[in-house]
Amino acid sequence: MASSDALGRLLAVADKTSGRDNLCRLLQYASKFLSWALERRTSGLELAAKLKQLETSISTARKLFRLGKSADHIRGALQTLHLTDVVLRVLITLNKLNRALYLMLDNLLWAAKMNLVKLDVERWTTWAMKFWLLAIVLGLTRDLYELYVMTKTVQRTTALSGEQPSLHTAAIEALCRNPSLALDLVKNAADVFIPSAKLELLHVSGGVVGIMGVVSSLASLISIWNDRWKLKYS
Repeated sequence: MASSDALGRLLAVADKTSGRDNLCRLLQYASKFLSWALERRTSGLELAAKLKQLETSISTARKLFRLGKSADHIRGALQTLHLTDVVLRVLITLNKLNRALYLMLDNLLWAAKMNLVKLDVERWTTWAMKFWLLAIVLGLTRDLYELYVMTKTVQRTTALSGEQPSLHTAAIEALCRNPSLALDLVKNAADVFIPSAKLELLHVSGGVVGIMGVVSSLASLISIWNDRWKLKYS
């Protein structure tokens, strides 16, 4: 019974565009990490080259999954304009607008690769990475703000029973109570490495970028697998 339920959930994930995209993303960054690791071994150079080619092919294919997805983020930005918390309203709306801009440029870059349009690929790739990085930083700031609010709530609630937990203890309890926030925090913290490395703001190896991509992809898949783990408006 449990195995059939798990299979049903897996099929549901694969049935969603975001699920297929993240499954491919997981394979893409796993290939990146493995090719980086194999390049350090003389006997693994041939396989490393094949994995690099696989990574590039998946990256191009994934752009098809994202065609038109910018419209979803614009629609999402309009929905978050009604949020009563001003901080969340600003952070989430700007996050979605920057993701929409990133995806618009991503679509243009795909069209350029298909020779449908002519543009300066290097220049617009840099701009796309900037919009993506800003979106991630806004998402990470939103996570930290919500964690701060929830931590203070835990401290106030616990104080009523005569205890006074430290900020660290209260923060851990807040994350345990809100697994969707903890997962989103992990995802954004891992994601920030990818565009930062592309923009040369962080000087890390391809192996680090690959591992961070795997971590963020797994986090995204978990949130698709179970809605309980998906942070609202993320």
